[in-house]
Amino acid sequence: MILTDNIQSAFLDQVKKRLPPNLSMADELSEILNISRDSAYRRIRGETILSLDEVKTLCNRFGVSVDALLSPSNEMVSFHYRVVDSQHFTFDKWLKSVLNNLEMLVPFADKQLIYFAKDIPVFYYFNSPLMGPFKMFFWMNSVLKEEGYQNVPFSPDLIPKELITLGEKIWKRYSETPRIEIWSEETLNVTLRQIEFYHECGFFADPKYGVQLCNEYIALVQEIRSWASVGFKASVENKFHLYKNDLLIADNTILFRMGDKRVTFIPYNTMNILTTTQEPFCQQTEDYLINLINKSVLISTTGEKERAKFFNQMEQKIVQLRNRIG
Repeated sequence: MILTDNIQSAFLDQVKKRLPPNLSMADELSEILNISRDSAYRRIRGETILSLDEVKTLCNRFGVSVDALLSPSNEMVSFHYRVVDSQHFTFDKWLKSVLNNLEMLVPFADKQLIYFAKDIPVFYYFNSPLMGPFKMFFWMNSVLKEEGYQNVPFSPDLIPKELITLGEKIWKRYSETPRIEIWSEETLNVTLRQIEFYHECGFFADPKYGVQLCNEYIALVQEIRSWASVGFKASVENKFHLYKNDLLIADNTILFRMGDKRVTFIPYNTMNILTTTQEPFCQQTEDYLINLINKSVLISTTGEKERAKFFNQMEQKIVQLRNRIG
């Protein structure tokens, strides 16, 4: 494949933007393409044209799209996607990919995550001893239809320890990430419906699990409420801004901002994720989220009355479910 000098430069520029600041572009190309550093520099300067195999290797490694460079307009967007299944991209690999995505933010001094939440961000559940295993079981049983989780009632003992450990690592990394979350009054409902469904269908190995999950849910919401009141989790540097949105139905869109780099994540079919770094699309997503933030109510650090009203309503929803199933 022959790339013109301008296209090759643009392509390698996209690769460079995906590298942490402390890594050398030439060193990475040398290692990944199995070429000398001098050969890597010749490709960076445009003196040597990248081969088709080299372009494919770099695309697969960094998720860069050649289509976006060749397209005459910004109307075509290329996404990287992985479908979670029981053979190739298994649930444990999905968890590892979530952790890897969060760790991508770590090297950057200027970073932020924006999460437009249809459900409470999944990362929070992994900090709860029963809720974390329940969500994992729900996904593997009701969404992925994994064979080992069919026709058996939920018990936390069914979830392998390595998955619990991965969840804990994900939670820790997320809790350390500066972030903006946009919630609505519907944000609790997804998990509440899942708990009620499992209770009504007799899918709990112990009937008390439903009430225990409600108690953990209340504790989780109260903990998030306390973080929102001070605006950070764990340290002052890890700023946490929470907004209440009354305008639009959330869709779990996630945007990573790393200096001048942007990555957009769009979940679909519950667990599968579309990912793109195409600049026009990411910029449009950022503009959309910023506009949404400007039309939402900040309920962290300030807005004590709105924050109290919002979280009181959320806790009351959980209490009502606990009373129905207790």
